Amino acid sequence: MNKLEFNDIIKIENNKKIRKDNVKLYLDCVYCNNKPYKNLSDLVLSTLMGVGTMGGFRPIGSYKVSFDIKYVVLYSTHEDIYWQDKLDEELGIFTYYGDNQESGRELHDTKLGGNKILREVYSCSQSDDINVRKKIPPFFLFEKVEGGDVRFSGLLVPGYRGIPQKEWLTAVWAKRKEGGRFQNYKAIFTVLDTSEGSAENPNDASIDLKWLEDLKKGKGYESQFAPKVWKKYIQTGKFTPLIVNVESEIRSKSEQLPTENLKLKMLNQIYEYFKDTPTDFEQFAIYITTLADSHIIYCENTRPSKDGGRDGIGEYKIMDSLSTRLKTSFALEAKCYELDNSVGVKETSRLISRIKNRQFGVFVTTSYVANQAYEEIIEDGHPIAIISGKDIIDILFNNDITDLDLLNKLLIINFPKN
Repeated sequence: MNKLEFNDIIKIENNKKIRKDNVKLYLDCVYCNNKPYKNLSDLVLSTLMGVGTMGGFRPIGSYKVSFDIKYVVLYSTHEDIYWQDKLDEELGIFTYYGDNQESGRELHDTKLGGNKILREVYSCSQSDDINVRKKIPPFFLFEKVEGGDVRFSGLLVPGYRGIPQKEWLTAVWAKRKEGGRFQNYKAIFTVLDTSEGSAENPNDASIDLKWLEDLKKGKGYESQFAPKVWKKYIQTGKFTPLIVNVESEIRSKSEQLPTENLKLKMLNQIYEYFKDTPTDFEQFAIYITTLADSHIIYCENTRPSKDGGRDGIGEYKIMDSLSTRLKTSFALEAKCYELDNSVGVKETSRLISRIKNRQFGVFVTTSYVANQAYEEIIEDGHPIAIISGKDIIDILFNNDITDLDLLNKLLIINFPKN
């Protein structure tokens, strides 16, 4: 992955750090902070993009009297285990959570006004009037990488083709461990494919930051540095997502298990609860699987004497918005293993051998799938979805089970011991 050092990006002029001329944003390029770090001016993002130094939502412009936002930088650290922004590189979708995280206040009453800006932007995005869409600012996504540097992850616009407009921006409820319920926005963005370049730089996927100066002057749409794909979106309201052919990934042990202490404790709690009753864990695995995908019509346990080597069977709907929607079936296998006890070839082969024509399989485990078994699934093209220990906890977090007490209540109520 390419890196640009601080001194390649920033210069000192009149004792002030400013961005150098001809600096561009390259997709997945890492922009490095000044080292050794001394003060906030050594953080590259604020000087690079001309925005503030704090928060994940960093707008330029005004919104309080009249809406005049020039552009917005979204900075995602992925450090908040309760609100996990997610970039789907394969489909070009970015899911972002707004800036309200405190109970006892209104959804839009935030310091930087991020949620108010989102509300206005998504309202404009549903208009057929180009003059209304011209109010939509470009969003620049940066993600924190190891060491505190930032990676540019794409140019965003609100919404996504194929997802109903009413689901582009939704208010969701949450509660932190320390107490207090609050609402926040869940926003869906499209990552644009900038391959066409701009009028100034045709067929150049990078973004010339001279565009920022035109945006600040209110001439972002007319700018010769404006990416053609962004102008096309403003003109027509149509999306051109950056779609990438992502090869199936063989995840390592560390990628299949949680790293945060709380999440590790929760996974151990699940293992301890079910380790002596594997059939109960099968029910839990079915529960987790149905939470993972709303397209599952049903999934049920199979009787041990007639399961054919499968712990569960289910049905999955495809293109469910059509009156003639398609369905397929799947088989489920569940293993409640200690976290350091891997799932091997023997266990995965058992599921593979029992998948029928036009079926797929789901393997659920509290531990992880060993490298050899994972390799065989990926390289041989077996239609197996793996839900490992980390996935289980992430699914629970996405459904507001975010601490040990909530998890304990879930287990006791839904999976009581005889």
